[in-house]
Amino acid sequence: MVELAAVTVLAAAIMVAVYQLELSQTFNSGVRQMVCLVEGPGCGDETWVEADRPEEPEQYEWDGDDPTATENQSLAMGMAADAGWSNNEWNCLSSLWGTISNWDHTVVNTETGANGIAGFNPARHGSMPNGYMESPSTQISWGLAYIGDAYGSPCAAFASWEGSNTY
Repeated sequence: MVELAAVTVLAAAIMVAVYQLELSQTFNSGVRQMVCLVEGPGCGDETWVEADRPEEPEQYEWDGDDPTATENQSLAMGMAADAGWSNNEWNCLSSLWGTISNWDHTVVNTETGANGIAGFNPARHGSMPNGYMESPSTQISWGLAYIGDAYGSPCAAFASWEGSNTY
C-alpha cells in the first residue's frame, strides 16, 4: 500500500512539473494548429479558444492552382489510359517525362530548349500551343498526341530518347 501511495505521489509530482514547464500547453497548441491546418478554416471545435486558433491562410497549398509532380502524373495516367495505352506504355511514358522534366510543368531546360512536362522544344516542334506553359493538361495532351503521331507509343518514344536524348 505504501508503494502505491509513493507511485501516486510521484506521478502527481511529474504531472505538476510538466504543467509548470508549459510542455503540455506547447504540445496542445501544436496539436490544435495541426488539426486546424488539416481541417481548414472551418475547423471550429468548441474546445478551441478563439485566441488559440491559427489565422486562416490566404491560399491552401492543394487548391489546384499549383499542380505538383504527383498531380501531373495522375492527370497524365488518366489521359494515357483514355488513349488506350497499357500499363507498360504508362511505365515508359512515366520514365520518359520523369527524365525530361521530373513532371514539372514550369521547367525550361536552357541547354536543350525543352519546355514543360513533355519537353516541347519550339525550335524542333514548331510554335507552342496556346497556354502551353501555364497548363499541365495542355502539355500532356500535346505530348501524348505528338508521341502517338511520331512514334506510335510511349515505349517507342522512350527508346528513341534513350538512344539520342531527344524524341
